[in-house]
Amino acid sequence: MAWHAQRDWPILESGLAGRLRRDCMEDWTRFIHHPFVKGLASGTLPPETFQRFLIQDYLYLIQYTRACALSVHKSTTVADMREAAALVSGILDTELPLHVGYCKGWGIDEDMLRKAPESLQLMAYSRFILDRAQTGDLLDLLVTLAPCMVGYGEIGARLHADPATRREGNPYWSWIALYGGDEFTTLVEDGIRRLDRIGQQYGADARYPMLKAEFSTATRLEAAFWDAGSEFPLS
Repeated sequence: MAWHAQRDWPILESGLAGRLRRDCMEDWTRFIHHPFVKGLASGTLPPETFQRFLIQDYLYLIQYTRACALSVHKSTTVADMREAAALVSGILDTELPLHVGYCKGWGIDEDMLRKAPESLQLMAYSRFILDRAQTGDLLDLLVTLAPCMVGYGEIGARLHADPATRREGNPYWSWIALYGGDEFTTLVEDGIRRLDRIGQQYGADARYPMLKAEFSTATRLEAAFWDAGSEFPLS
């Protein structure tokens, strides 16, 4: 399935997620068109930068899982609790092991992942998410997590569909294919629909200015996180 994200993927611009994305477009553009992303597309990103990013992304997934676990507590229905619990299980049982395996292909073993210090970008981003997870309600949490989910979906879709993206000999094509593929696309669409549903339950329209501020902050922290691989050496 080949996507031109903005033209052929209308759900990206619909509902609460689409409104937030549209109203934070300046921050959003800096996130999805970051030089790191351009380096992935052209295959010119320095390998050591990508390796360091993979390590920080592993550490981010741990904090992301903690935030998702809090979404079980924040849920007000059993159905929402089950949905949140399934997401946590999916990260712990599937996504984290897959990430560890992918890192091995880049010469990063599990011991290196465990021992790596968190970058300043990761600390700022993950603690903001955890703060909203603890002090806000389920809608605050989902809005704060949305830039990660929707942004990676849009980036993957755009790079995967763009004929200018280098495919042959691009060491990052597998990463692009993952986030531009059908499986991740489905996860993004499910997440967008869930955000809409929870937004209706929790009065998103009346709370929109605060939700927009949360989304904007998370988007700016996502953009900064592309630089998380620049702080520490690999060993």
